[in-house]
Amino acid sequence: MENFSAHKKNYLEKGTAYIKFEENIFTEKEILQLQRICFAVPKEHVEIGDAGESNYLKVGRFMTDTENPMVVNEGFSTSLIQILNKNTVKDLISKILDINENDIFYRRIQFNEIFENCFVGLHLDTDSNPDYLAACVIQVGKKFEGGMYRVYQKDKSYFDYKPDYGSLIISDCRYPHEVTRVSKGVRGSLVFFISKFKGKNRRKA
Repeated sequence: MENFSAHKKNYLEKGTAYIKFEENIFTEKEILQLQRICFAVPKEHVEIGDAGESNYLKVGRFMTDTENPMVVNEGFSTSLIQILNKNTVKDLISKILDINENDIFYRRIQFNEIFENCFVGLHLDTDSNPDYLAACVIQVGKKFEGGMYRVYQKDKSYFDYKPDYGSLIISDCRYPHEVTRVSKGVRGSLVFFISKFKGKNRRKA
């Protein structure tokens, strides 16, 4: 991949790698298929996220992780997960995270549909599951304003990422982050979480 060393450096130093569509591992056909599935899957309105954060968005679920990872909405999830299981996808993730490709497990997969004046509140993904290593975010929505992916650093500063159509964000789950309020249009993102552990969710009650 072009600029791989820069992406790896950004992930290590800033907690986030932002990969544009033109240097991505997904084909245009695959992004279109992911987009079609995401906008078609049944959705629920969510105001409290899996990590307890305040949200205001619609969520379509392909794999849940309440107690154990469980595939849901199989009529939609089967072909979507097949794309995510491509060797090129897991190869990239393994190299960015410095883990063996055979140790990569998806524990939660969902579509976040964020309308005008809606947002995802500040949270840590490890509060959802302490075994989450990274969140991967594929942008499948096209026209929106606002909705920055904001990642906070140890000194309370932050970096903003404006995801373009077809882009991939790989974000370290130990970094607090949020999606700022969308000011116009609809922001649609497919999000899936990486872990080396596939057993019961070890989050403390």
